Amino acid sequence: MTCFLLLAALSGPALADDDDDFFKEPNPDEKKGANADVPDSTAFHDDEEEFDIPTTPKADASVKVDPERDLSGFDSAAKVLGGSTKMPIDVSGAKPLADNWAPVVVYSDTDAVVVELPVLYAKSKAEFDGVAYWLVAEVYADGKKVSESRASVTRDSIADKGPSVHFFRLFAPVPSGAGVLEVKVGKASSGAGKPELLFTRSAKYTLGK
Repeated sequence: MTCFLLLAALSGPALADDDDDFFKEPNPDEKKGANADVPDSTAFHDDEEEFDIPTTPKADASVKVDPERDLSGFDSAAKVLGGSTKMPIDVSGAKPLADNWAPVVVYSDTDAVVVELPVLYAKSKAEFDGVAYWLVAEVYADGKKVSESRASVTRDSIADKGPSVHFFRLFAPVPSGAGVLEVKVGKASSGAGKPELLFTRSAKYTLGK
């Protein structure tokens, strides 16, 4: 009995101290040790940082199209030669690689013009002999060549049943305010080969008109 009372007397205060420490608020200055590197929950605030979320910009209605790049008013061959959504030329009676139509000056500037010439190179794929070639158009002013354009003609570039027409459109610098241009159409065996002349046509021009 004496031993029990003595043990209770010795252990009673120690238990009381432990209970006091358990319910006591921790001292903020004593946050060290194993949890020293763990951030306090009060350090996180939603209003301290702003995050930019990328979004797709809306089209600016005030932005205008560069007139130099706007091709809505560009005249097509259909407007110049017929004004139709169909083939702008009548190929009935026309012969392939022959002098069927005259060249047309479709634009003129202070010292240059643009010449357009359609050339029928096949009426159907069945007429093609299978030998690829280059269709060449050259523009001469005062006997000097000022422009050239070439188009590759292969079996794949010929329509199955309908006519196949290449519309040459050539920019040509000119030496005077008015004159005559020569347009020579030929056939070459390679992209850099000298063309064999098929026919020659002429076109009058006047600058500024």
